[in-house]
Amino acid sequence: MVRPQTALPEAPRAHDRPIESLRVLQCGRAEQHKEHRYGSSLPQLAWVFFGRSWEPLPLQCFLIEHRDGLFLFDTGIDPAIVSDDTYINQAIGRFLLRRIFHLQLTEHDRIDHVLADAGVDPGKIRTAIISHLHFDHVGGIAQIPQADLLVSAREWAILAGPHPEHEWILREHIEISGAKWRQITFEHSDDPLFEDFEGLHDVAGDGSMILLPVPGHTAGSMALLIRQEGWNPILLAGDLTYEAACLEQDVVPGTGDRETLLETFAKVRRLREHLGGLEIAAAHDFAAQSAIARATSLATHDQKGTEP
Repeated sequence: MVRPQTALPEAPRAHDRPIESLRVLQCGRAEQHKEHRYGSSLPQLAWVFFGRSWEPLPLQCFLIEHRDGLFLFDTGIDPAIVSDDTYINQAIGRFLLRRIFHLQLTEHDRIDHVLADAGVDPGKIRTAIISHLHFDHVGGIAQIPQADLLVSAREWAILAGPHPEHEWILREHIEISGAKWRQITFEHSDDPLFEDFEGLHDVAGDGSMILLPVPGHTAGSMALLIRQEGWNPILLAGDLTYEAACLEQDVVPGTGDRETLLETFAKVRRLREHLGGLEIAAAHDFAAQSAIARATSLATHDQKGTEP
């Protein structure tokens, strides 16, 4: 089937600034194996069971104040995962979770509390863009029942498989009553800027928020390119990489499809070459706040207390 071509609007001009602000929201902390974050030649189960070096892991999502409303990129983790023994249905999942992550969460890390602490009414969130369906990125969807939930059709298709929980996609916390899931497909664009990507999706129809497929961590992972006059372009990433510096150096994490990740890394680097000044803000990167500050020309805030 031939895909329709998308005529993509140019990045908004200075007199037409659709985005008021872009913020990082802190949704708790954790630790992960060093091999998980930076990759390893060892089989995955070897470092899961015998790895002894742990790295701090921030759990973050992003809040975009657009003229059309408030948008989230991911929704964080549900702290019930550490307080409710039945949160993960499968016993093997409960057993492995403690060996893959050391989660450091309180009730205040749930997205509705995080938003309230940031001065935002959770009921005002219009749309949540879900980078991928892992539990630490969809954990807040129940707290924003009014919001449209955007997910790639390819990612949603994982739920049709026999055991999505083997990929840490917990159906019982995704297919919940009242959730307003909306699957998106990527449309081809004749803009040479995006020729490496298998299409795009213009979230607001004004060129300011462009979803791109970035497979590798999961098959249907998405990243959000934010463009606005006066800002450097910013790519919001879920788990495409755990650190922007790793993507630049082809340091592939210990999970996901290595070859696909390397291909996607190369696509993002070529995008940066074409755009110039592209900043990458990843959900588990302590440097995400600094990347956004540079891109939006905001004064650099004191990072004390946010660095590992």
